[in-house]
Amino acid sequence: MVTGGTGIGAAVRRKEDHRFVTGRGHFTDDVDRPGQTYAFFVRSPHAHAQIKRVDVKAAAERPGVVAVLTGADLAGDKIGNLICGWMIHSKDGSPMKMAPHPAIAHGKVCYVGDPVAVVIAETLAQAKDGAEQVKVDYAVLGHSMGSSVIWCYIALVRP
Repeated sequence: MVTGGTGIGAAVRRKEDHRFVTGRGHFTDDVDRPGQTYAFFVRSPHAHAQIKRVDVKAAAERPGVVAVLTGADLAGDKIGNLICGWMIHSKDGSPMKMAPHPAIAHGKVCYVGDPVAVVIAETLAQAKDGAEQVKVDYAVLGHSMGSSVIWCYIALVRP
């Protein structure tokens, strides 16, 4: 590490650290507004799977649940993909090609934790309760891991 000076490698003192390490920081979870609702995501337990069916009926009927949304709902409302941090262009001026990345998976999940539904409710506990009622039928597809991931796994499991 560079001592003194500025630029790459120079130590940068963060101004916000003191309040966070002393418990005086403020986070989005600390916000509490009248009438606010809470979201809880249902996430895929599979690394690669086709979503055959998402049944939200029981979740939608739970007390306090305001809405339950799936990838099909977002697609039906023509809500597009999550975007890259910034779009870049090729030397010829054509925009970069971007793979589809919906906010909520639609048709297929691509990683463990991929969101498949979101439950909106009056309290966080009600949102979690509703999420437990969402039933997802998957057809698990093959997946692969790079060799570096496999070796890291072996190192962790078999020291």
